[in-house]
Parts: sequence; structure tokens; C-alpha cells
Amino acid sequence: MPKSKTAASVAFVLIVALLLSFQPATLFATSVKKSVTAMEDGKYLIRVRVTASSASIYTLKLQDPKASIIDVYAPKGWCIVTDGEDFLAKTSGNPIKANKTVEFIIHSSSADLSYNYSVFGLMKQIGKPGTI
Repeated sequence: MPKSKTAASVAFVLIVALLLSFQPATLFATSVKKSVTAMEDGKYLIRVRVTASSASIYTLKLQDPKASIIDVYAPKGWCIVTDGEDFLAKTSGNPIKANKTVEFIIHSSSADLSYNYSVFGLMKQIGKPGTI
């Protein structure tokens, strides 16, 4: 085999190996969306819907720069703690599985808000943090 064909073959094999070794970020992408509903008492009900694409989600972390979180409600099998600014939801036995959605409920003193979020699998962060 000529030297140029061997070099081309080796380069092709290396490129294929690199492409197969890197999993695309969209493979582990997570959809996080929120909706805001005004309540009769002047407060707001925030619904945060988290959908897993492929990797199971065990932890959701939100940060509210305005510290407007008043109260939180956890879905069955989840535990949530908050200090008004940081929100941490965890589960050990009821993760959000691929193509499934879980809704978290937050009572807030503000409708004009944005949350910084990150999601985690069993041991490490999934995807990149975002803002909703």
C-alpha cells in the first residue's frame, strides 16, 4: 500500500475514533421551562417543568438572584430545600428518566424573575447550566 493511502487510512480511523468517543452535548440535553401564574393573594405560582433527554436526573439546582422564593412543593419521591435564594431538589429512588417530565412548584413574591439552573445525574452534572 502506498504511503499516502496508509496515512489517509490512519487519519480516517483516528477521526472516526474521535467522533465515536465524544458524545454530543444534545444527547444529555435537558429541557427546563417555567410558567408563572398570578395568585389571589398577590403572590405568584411558578411551575418549573424538567424533562430529561437521555440521562436520569437526580438533582435540580436553581438560584434566584432576587431571593423571592417563599415556599416550595416537591413531587412524590423528591425532597426540596430552599433559603429563598437557592433551591435544591434531590431524589434517590425516583429520578426523572429519559423523555419523562417532572413538575416542581414554587411560590414566589415576584413574577419578573429568572432562575439559573443546573441538573445532575447520580454523581455529576448533566449538560451545561442555563437560565429560565
